[in-house]
Amino acid sequence: MQGIDLIFCAKIINVYKKKVDLSSYLGFVQWKSAGRADIVWNVDTNVKQKGDSGMKMKKLLAMLLTGAMAVSMAGCGGSGSGASSENNAGGSDTAADAAEKTDSQADSAGTEGSGDVVEIRFTEWDGGDTLAVYEEVAEKFNASHPGIHVTVMNIPDEYDTKITAMVAGNDTPEVCMMNSDTLLFPLAEGGIVANLQEYIDKDADFDKECVGDQFKYMLNADYMAGYGIGSENITMFYNPALFQEYGVEEPPASYGDAWDWDTFVNAAQKLTIDKNGKNALDPDFDPENIDVYGVTISKWWAGYMPFLFSLGGDYLTEDGSSIGYATPEGKEVLQKLADLTYVYHVAPTPTTSQTMPGLSEALATGKVAMSFDGQWSNATLMADGVDYNVAALPKMGEKAQTVATFGAIALMNTEKADAAFEFVKYIMTEVGACEPLFLSGLWLPTNMKEYNDDYIKSVITDKHPANYYETIVKPMMDGTANTPITAYVKNFNKINDVITPALDDLWAGEITADEAISSIEADANAEVQGFYGK
Repeated sequence: MQGIDLIFCAKIINVYKKKVDLSSYLGFVQWKSAGRADIVWNVDTNVKQKGDSGMKMKKLLAMLLTGAMAVSMAGCGGSGSGASSENNAGGSDTAADAAEKTDSQADSAGTEGSGDVVEIRFTEWDGGDTLAVYEEVAEKFNASHPGIHVTVMNIPDEYDTKITAMVAGNDTPEVCMMNSDTLLFPLAEGGIVANLQEYIDKDADFDKECVGDQFKYMLNADYMAGYGIGSENITMFYNPALFQEYGVEEPPASYGDAWDWDTFVNAAQKLTIDKNGKNALDPDFDPENIDVYGVTISKWWAGYMPFLFSLGGDYLTEDGSSIGYATPEGKEVLQKLADLTYVYHVAPTPTTSQTMPGLSEALATGKVAMSFDGQWSNATLMADGVDYNVAALPKMGEKAQTVATFGAIALMNTEKADAAFEFVKYIMTEVGACEPLFLSGLWLPTNMKEYNDDYIKSVITDKHPANYYETIVKPMMDGTANTPITAYVKNFNKINDVITPALDDLWAGEITADEAISSIEADANAEVQGFYGK
């Protein structure tokens, strides 16, 4: 809670210049700030906001409070690249800081119909080069749309909490980046996020061929709450020099030729070297003194979902009634991943992982031969000049699979929504709008018209790994990369919060996969609510 201080409450009471008195519908809110963790909530949701129904506000307030409190407890905001973790705890920004920035912008912004130029705010959480690209996109849009001006509003930490506070303060940004598993769907259910499908359908000039089903965030069959804005997928990174040194054939680039699991494990054993120079297949191998690890794996949902997809499973069972990890396929995936550490000794323990260098340094210095990680790591590896390549993930079942990850761009229900949609439309349909991010290796397109060889190969540079097109681009084109589970699993965060502690014990080698899942199955299933988009 430190660094957040329930800024939702602070924001409600006194930080906005506009002096929005949310007590008109919050009723009474009491908290103690001195200790930061000693919080008392006393909210009367029966009080009506002026001009709205008590029932609607009751529902909306419950949603916002739940979201704000959940984010506060987690100490996080938004994350870049569709990653699972949000690393904003203890950030220096406060809700008051965000409010001051927003108010400054709002004071100079016109409203639709009040002047020649409509001011639009686009919020995002990335900094550095990514922020610079967003600003470049906005500048290009502004130059071609003289009646609309887009300002990029960077919120680098506590993103979800601050967006929630802005919505509650009646100062909703016009266009927002969002994570589906935290804000997007809850705000859509509350009517805060506009239905993009309605805007697309009534726009005769909108090029629908640009829109791919795999990048849609569908609240239900008719409600598109958001659309992907730059995609990534999970892949295998490897050090070719280590493969050559230890006489191991390099992994296949194509998912159609992917290694089976046994072949992969055997390669990882040959590439895991102890301090005496012996590999993990040698009877005299010392697992307590490893110098080079064969593989590192990502221990979050996107890291192990490709293998569950490979076995024909999913995060939930087909009928959406229970968790997919409680199936034989789910337990097999988890146990095989844990066995990499505790049976084959080719992957580091969680404790060892904490002392290891990051992926770029680990590959560059030959401390790791292979790593399962997000495609976004290409940006760092390319910038650092690391000699590396990428390959298809191995398969546990009949067919190798991977999983995509991406944040959503969402149109908010504001009085400027029509003008704001023009900016969303530009991002969704303008070929090359986000090209600098493709060139950096960070992102892949979500505009389907960019998935043709003439264009996509034009943004692959000599800094990209040799297998980039075959291993990373093609899976997005041919369906090998699955839509992220956060785009269709309801109540994902609460389910995952139940599962994760048990999996932590599994990764630590304390329990088996069967024991881990059995310990939380009932509690996890109690949180299951089925699928979005149906």
